[in-house]
Amino acid sequence: MMKDQEPISTGLEPDARSPFLGMRNAIVSGTQRRFYMPDLRGALSIKAVLAGSVAWETGDRRFVVRENSYLVLNQDQPYSFEIDSATPSTTLSVFFRRGCVEDVYRAMTLPDPILLDSLDEAPAGSLMFRQHLEPEPSGVLEAIRALHDCQLRGHVSPGASEEAFLRIASILVSEYPNAEESARRLPAVRASTRGELLRRVLRGRDCLLSRMDESVSLADAAAAACMSPYHFLRTFRAVFRTTPHRFLTAQRLARAKTLLRDGNHSVTDVCFDSGFQSVGSFSSLFRRHFGISPRETQRSASGDATHRPRSGASPPQFSNFR
Repeated sequence: MMKDQEPISTGLEPDARSPFLGMRNAIVSGTQRRFYMPDLRGALSIKAVLAGSVAWETGDRRFVVRENSYLVLNQDQPYSFEIDSATPSTTLSVFFRRGCVEDVYRAMTLPDPILLDSLDEAPAGSLMFRQHLEPEPSGVLEAIRALHDCQLRGHVSPGASEEAFLRIASILVSEYPNAEESARRLPAVRASTRGELLRRVLRGRDCLLSRMDESVSLADAAAAACMSPYHFLRTFRAVFRTTPHRFLTAQRLARAKTLLRDGNHSVTDVCFDSGFQSVGSFSSLFRRHFGISPRETQRSASGDATHRPRSGASPPQFSNFR
């Protein structure tokens, strides 16, 4: 935390009634094994996790976020979140001041003459993002982690932090609609039908991401999407250009690599925490995918371990940037 800034709250999430929310850009980070906070409602925010898993609930939806995914919650979206884990989990949430992301969206989508003529106009309305988990590879996650690391080291000036938030917002605006663009590959004639197919296949993908440390099947994901297994498989492949099984395997490997580089987990723990059933087959698959073994990944990361903050090492804090 920067020396000239004082914490607003010591909780993992700020109180929904806090007047601070929506007035400034903010990062909230904290570590707990068990924590629950219901009935929250705040500014547009990005929910990420540095270590472990955290569940956010919005009405009838439950999203389990891990190190390799993030969730966007819209402005004034009611939600609750929960940590229930044998090992510490670390949240990392970015809250945007009201109008920040909307202003970035306008600047990225409107021509300069219109922007110059409407310089003093506030962005109309709030951007509404589709509620789903967005997985790695992700420029949003990279930018959030970079800002958080700089914050922990005390290397972020107020001016630089504002630029960092704008960069995160611009990546979010560019990256998040990717699934919408992919839906255009679907053969459905009507746009409304393509939209419904996308909504359902994203629910199935959320099921895979939320349960990636479990034994989850194609039938499970299809049921979450309210589709038959083959219909879900065909639609998933059309939208994401891969199969559900290959997608899930790639996400498990990406999470395993993150855990190994963290340096706080054994290869055996990483194997099972990432949803693999055999250490031998996991090691072979990891080497084929990354060209390096799990143990070699650990050793290569240990050399610079003293120069980077450990996941979960920071106490709960609510830091605001002017």
